[in-house]
Amino acid sequence: MKIFIDGFQLVRVESDTYIYKIEIENNSLNWLKNEGFNQFFVCEKPIELHKSDKIYINDKEYPLEIGLVTLSKEFELRFRYDGKLGYEYSPESTKFSLFSPVAKEVFVVIENIEYPMEYIDPIWTTTVMSNLEGLPYHYKIRLVNQFVDVKDPYTNACSTTDSFIVDFNKAEPIEKTPILVKNYVDTVIYEGHIRDLSIHLDVESKGLFEGILENSKLLKTNVLGYIKKLGMTHLQLLPVYDFEGVDDLNKEKLYNWGYNPSQYFAVEGWFSKHPDDPYDRINGLRKIVNHAHSIGLGINMDVVYNHVYNHLTFPYDKIVPGYFYRHDSKNKMTNASYCGNDLETRNYMVRKLIVDSLVHFAEFYQIDGFRFDLMGLLDLDTMHMIEAELKKRNPYIMLYGEGWNMNTEVKHSHRSNMNNQASFTSYAHFNDFYRNTMKGELHGPGLGYTMGNKHMANKAMDSIIGSPHMFTSPNQSINYVECHDNLTYYDKMLLSCGFEKESFKECQDFVNHLIAISQGVPFYHAGQEFYRSKMGVENSYNSPDEINQIHWNIKVDAVDKLRKLLKLRKKYKLYRQTTFNDSVTIKKENNTIIYKLENDKEILLHYIKNHYDIEKFPLNNGKLIFPSQKALSEDQDFYVDKPGIYIIHIKK
Repeated sequence: MKIFIDGFQLVRVESDTYIYKIEIENNSLNWLKNEGFNQFFVCEKPIELHKSDKIYINDKEYPLEIGLVTLSKEFELRFRYDGKLGYEYSPESTKFSLFSPVAKEVFVVIENIEYPMEYIDPIWTTTVMSNLEGLPYHYKIRLVNQFVDVKDPYTNACSTTDSFIVDFNKAEPIEKTPILVKNYVDTVIYEGHIRDLSIHLDVESKGLFEGILENSKLLKTNVLGYIKKLGMTHLQLLPVYDFEGVDDLNKEKLYNWGYNPSQYFAVEGWFSKHPDDPYDRINGLRKIVNHAHSIGLGINMDVVYNHVYNHLTFPYDKIVPGYFYRHDSKNKMTNASYCGNDLETRNYMVRKLIVDSLVHFAEFYQIDGFRFDLMGLLDLDTMHMIEAELKKRNPYIMLYGEGWNMNTEVKHSHRSNMNNQASFTSYAHFNDFYRNTMKGELHGPGLGYTMGNKHMANKAMDSIIGSPHMFTSPNQSINYVECHDNLTYYDKMLLSCGFEKESFKECQDFVNHLIAISQGVPFYHAGQEFYRSKMGVENSYNSPDEINQIHWNIKVDAVDKLRKLLKLRKKYKLYRQTTFNDSVTIKKENNTIIYKLENDKEILLHYIKNHYDIEKFPLNNGKLIFPSQKALSEDQDFYVDKPGIYIIHIKK
């Protein structure tokens, strides 16, 4: 016989045994109904969830377990807390606070000493009067009739085994970010994975935080310096919070992108030289941010708040069972993330944990922006709170994510997807319309516009001007054709054609250049500028280094051409418009797209062709300032026989 608390005054008994007597201490119960194998009873007064752990049935004692009560709206509304959670350290004392309205006893354990915590609705708290800096800690918690050891969900420093109390003032000092982003269209984002960026490079700390800071003879600078010199304004790092799926000590054993959240406030040890030293993790990330900021490069962070790696190992279910995860109408955990444990972001304390962890990285690491994985699974109220709290700390912070419209229990009007972009216009979205138009169908051999598909020209024109049919402002469109997942552009061409062709490089140049001149936010996958391939592996999240490592090939002409074009984008504000207006016109003549940007002083005229037919284009008394491929020029005309963009600057 098992007995559960399903509501503040509702008890469910899993048994068909006839019950003639049932009571909880100082609380009587009355039969409500039977349903199948379950019997339901109503209490005369609300159950004290932090006290009641026993029930008496037919004069026999049974444990009273936590049931569906934590999934109820009443529970969510009743138990909310806005104060500090985790630990608050000072040299004299450390205060610990843990949210758990259903725990019966809680201790914080430090060096095998158990310090009892007091319940002050709805948290457990205690203050230890001692200097605990550098010591490991965990909670010992009893929900019903046995104690379990759990880590703090607010762990902000860790080793491979423990959570630690640290003094952030003893870590590498972090300087306030100098990166000021007024409009997202002024940025150019470069996406990279810490290990991929240096594992194949001529540096000492291969695959580690320091690896992208050490100078390389090949790059003639370090990775951050190369990215900045290329013309990027921000480096977006794949997850660097603590994740599972790798071995922090035996770093060659496993590989993972990091979309397996384990501890939302702590830094990953796989990228650390000394992962059992919590300060080394903190310092590694801070060094990257400080150096990036010193050269004027922003650091954005990829975050995953749609699921955790394993709900059985993530501590929340041992603290408040069921509350952290989204459930359907039958009280089953939902799987819209395809990871089996969608976070219930609509719950106040789940939303608080998300916001608190983002604030932690924005303040303690001066992160310049956040990219939200599967953002469409989060709710709009959460996104609004994130924006409000982060912009209090940094008004220039970048917020963007994957706004896919995915099936979830959240009402359609409350989902954080592109269909609802007008409800949270401060967020940008990865533009899959742009990607699929330029690159071709996501799964299959279909060719995109930049691979010669003339039938995609009309969609290409919409994409180039910022996809006004999708967004309120070009600020919201992240224009891209490849990122960490899906096939690289080069591998997509291999799939579509079946064999490698020399023209692939011209097509890749073409699409890289289109991204640079399109209205919206340019986004590049690391190595895209020199034809990165992952050997045809589409989802390489746990593939070995042989697949994911970047083979740096920066001497190719393509790198110089992209660098030159990104300088033009920075020079001419016409490329960086925040509204849809008449200064941008686009049309198709025969098989050529003519894209014109105009103000009172000048015209930027673009001839965009996706084929190999020779064409003659007029200079219109202007100057050819950028050809994707070599053009033959005459007095008033020039000839082009390769795909690409050809930019004419005309002074008025």
